[in-house]
Amino acid sequence: MDARKTTHQLWNVSRGIVFASGSSVVYPRLPLVTHQSAPASSAAVASQEFPTSLPTVLSLGTAPDELSAGQGAGKAQGRVATIRTSTRTIITTSTVTNATAVTTSSTTALVADGASEDAQAVVADATQKPKPKETGPHIPPFTPLEFKIPEQAFQAARQAAEETPESFWSYQMYRGPGKDGALDAKVKVHYCTSLHTTERVLQQYFMDEKILGFDLEWMVNATKNSGARKNVSLVQLATPSRIGLFHIAAYPKKAVDLVAPSLKKIMEDPEITKVGVCIKGDCTRLSEFLGIKTRGQFELSHLYKLVKYSRSGEYGLINKRTVSLATQVQDCLGLPIFKGNDVRAGNWFEPLHMEQVKYAASDAYANLQLYAVLDHQRKNLNPVPPLPHHAELNIPIRLAEGVLSTAMEEQGPDCEAADQDNAVLVDGPDLVDSSDAAGP
Repeated sequence: MDARKTTHQLWNVSRGIVFASGSSVVYPRLPLVTHQSAPASSAAVASQEFPTSLPTVLSLGTAPDELSAGQGAGKAQGRVATIRTSTRTIITTSTVTNATAVTTSSTTALVADGASEDAQAVVADATQKPKPKETGPHIPPFTPLEFKIPEQAFQAARQAAEETPESFWSYQMYRGPGKDGALDAKVKVHYCTSLHTTERVLQQYFMDEKILGFDLEWMVNATKNSGARKNVSLVQLATPSRIGLFHIAAYPKKAVDLVAPSLKKIMEDPEITKVGVCIKGDCTRLSEFLGIKTRGQFELSHLYKLVKYSRSGEYGLINKRTVSLATQVQDCLGLPIFKGNDVRAGNWFEPLHMEQVKYAASDAYANLQLYAVLDHQRKNLNPVPPLPHHAELNIPIRLAEGVLSTAMEEQGPDCEAADQDNAVLVDGPDLVDSSDAAGP
């Protein structure tokens, strides 16, 4: 009986578990561990030096046969177990007789049965947490327009601290072809404060465009009795290379006629598409206070949802409920747009300062770039859905041929209410003198 027990042990640290009827090893060989004497203070030192984690790879170098059952378990008390790694040595105190190997997905370490909670916590926390992944595109989203954001400027904005001026999307980031053919021309801004200069700039730079970014600004405290200047303080139009800021509130006080003939012609021409967010609310203001019956209104929210949810197959989410300009710019242009209330709700009745110029110009230009980016993405869908109709026609958003949606009859209303979102009075690098004496 004693001889058989010696020959066929059920447990041996070097051979694993062996049944009495055979000698096959059921449990894999244990990792190399050596026992060394150490001062009692060494455990405390180790705990302070490595309080939370272990290296992800432990390299063990002594043969497991060197640790016999009698040497390891029976004499562990008062000694320390040492695990050698490629870079450092971790020492943990062993306090009981039976040692057990503990293995995690990325770490192997020796923890004695009943060992201190601190030692076990070291093993449990051994796996390093992955770094959070960066979100958003690493290069500017493609736009078919000639004016684009240089990759260097896009990366600088992405790396800037959040909520700083450098982190926001702006028309000032775009560059396009200049007179000499170099792709370094800036988008020009025409700030017009009279009917005469408004008419000249519109005729010279905007009449031949088929797609225009469009937006309005007004006094937030304006009522229906406040008059046209406070309810339609600023009209913004954008082409790929130019932005017009037509400051109706700043027209000479004696001026009776506030509507330039070319502005009325552009806004009422159904062949010229005016693109914006919550555009029906803006056009209602033009109608009520300036008598302009806008045709060719294009709601960007319709195109945004058509492209986004056609791509994901979530056709039931395609409806006419508006999506904020800030959300669309972040999703489609890759950067946040500034929407600070201190500027947005500022005084649009007085001459504009540079922050107001930048804010108003960026809104109109964002609308134009969003249309270009989204329409390009729409054309690359398979199958390709039709472009949404002009908003004033009140026609449901059309899906690609063969695609059915149970939600099309409940698309929701367009935004009808106003969204709470001499020639040059402010000098700036992008502003163009739009007075009579100025050239193009």
